[in-house]
This record gives sequence, structure tokens and C-alpha cells, in this order.
Amino acid sequence: MITLSPGLAQGCFDLLGIASRNSLTFQEIHTSFAYFGSIAASKVVETTQGLGWIHANDDGTVGVTPSGSQLLSIVGYEPMLRHALLDYIDVLRPPWVQNASFGRARVLAFAGNEIAQVFVEAGLAHGTDDSVVAFWDELAARARGQKSGRLTAIGRHGERLSLAYEENRTGQKPEWVAIENNADGYDILSVVGSDSLRQLSIEVKTSTVGLAGSFHLTRNEWERALEVAHHVFHLWDARANAAPRLAVIEPQEIQAHIPTDLGSGSWESVSIPFAAFEPMFSDPRTTGS
Repeated sequence: MITLSPGLAQGCFDLLGIASRNSLTFQEIHTSFAYFGSIAASKVVETTQGLGWIHANDDGTVGVTPSGSQLLSIVGYEPMLRHALLDYIDVLRPPWVQNASFGRARVLAFAGNEIAQVFVEAGLAHGTDDSVVAFWDELAARARGQKSGRLTAIGRHGERLSLAYEENRTGQKPEWVAIENNADGYDILSVVGSDSLRQLSIEVKTSTVGLAGSFHLTRNEWERALEVAHHVFHLWDARANAAPRLAVIEPQEIQAHIPTDLGSGSWESVSIPFAAFEPMFSDPRTTGS
């Protein structure tokens, strides 16, 4: 299997540029270019062709495919690397991509050093700006068969609301845990208050249909709520054309809605209506401690 590296990616970009400006056969490329940077020309040609960015025209010259043209149209090294990574994943479906469902840290740990360095140089290994979060959400959607992109976007919106709320409430910048690893059973790590730096873990649930919506709580998320000293749930009523409302829910207020294991069966997920907590929703600008 092709293993992408920053040097190999740059070589592919260079080859694409040459092929788009010149009418050359594959043999002429091999004769004219022994290396692209530090990468052997044969490896660069093999990778560029294998990822569907170039092909052989009927006259034997190297042609740039529509996918290659799209890549060439992107301005900037980081954006090109990000697009190249997605093409690489779509074409080769490397096994490590399944880790994207569990967060960025899992991908970087299992992808291998060369691919991990591509993520670093693409500006994706750290940070939470909109474009970085959008990339990881898109990657996670690919890992899940591209079925949950919209739900992920809704969840991220609520998480951003909670990040801003917590920073305003405590004066401390909270940690966005779900970006790195969403298997921990919570989304945000904050502190109890401005006068207490004890850790507070927060699981965020968001509805764009107001109190008519429901949220899914997994067993892992519930067990996290029970095993730590300080944990809350943030429920966001984030309807369009209305100011978002927040309900901050303690685990004991969720308890009545948790199923009970019976016989040989055990529950894994439960759907709970937002309306069950209707009296607790308020304008977050007037809520806090």
C-alpha cells in the first residue's frame, strides 16, 4: 500500500504542476527527473497515478485527471495537504482511518509516523479552529460511512457554545476533550468555578428542534458521570432564529431516565427527551456561578 509522507506529497504536487504545463510521456518524465525533492521519480509517478491524480492519455502523454485538477486548484500548501489526505483515504481506505470515530489522538497514534507527519504539516495535529474541526468531523463521517456529518456539525455547535459559556463562567479556558478523543465519556473538561480549580467534566447534548428533540446517552457517558466527583450535562436548545438556551443537569437529575439491566440483557444507549428538563432551560447569559 502507498504510504503518504510530506516529501512524497510535495513530489506529487510538483509532478502535477509539470504535467499540467507540459505534454510529456511517462518515459520522458522518468528520463528528465530522477527525483522530485528527495523522493525517487518512480515513486512519485506511482503514487500520483495510484491516487488517481494523473493517467495516460491516448497519445501516451501524462494527463491530469479531474481529481488532480481539483487538487491543483487549491491555493496553499496546508489546504493542498488536507485535500490530498482525503483523496488518499477515499482511494486506499487505510485501516487506521476507522480510528477517526474515536478522535484525533487515536488517528495520530495508529496512522504511522509518515502519515502522522502529514497531519502535522497540514496543520491538523493541534488546534480547534473551524477548518481543523471541520476536517476531523469530515474524516470521522468517512469512517462511519458518511452518514452522520450533519449530526456531528450540530454536536460541535453545542460544544462551542459550552466552551464559551464555561470560559465566561469560570475565567478559565476549558479543554475541548472530544476533539482529541471522544471515547472518554465527556466532551469538555472545565473547572468547578472561578474560586475552585477542581476538575469538572461536561457532556454536551444539542437540539436544533428545541424541546421537541431528544438526546442519546451511552452507557459509557453515564458511567463517566457516576465515577467522578464533579460532572454535569449541558443541554442546548439551539433552534434557528432564536437565542440558544442552556440547561445544566446534574447526574442525579438524569438517574430517573436510565434503564435497568434485566436478566442477561444490558443497556448500551438510551434516548431522553429534552422536554423532561423544560423548567431548567434558561438564557446562558444570565446563568452561572
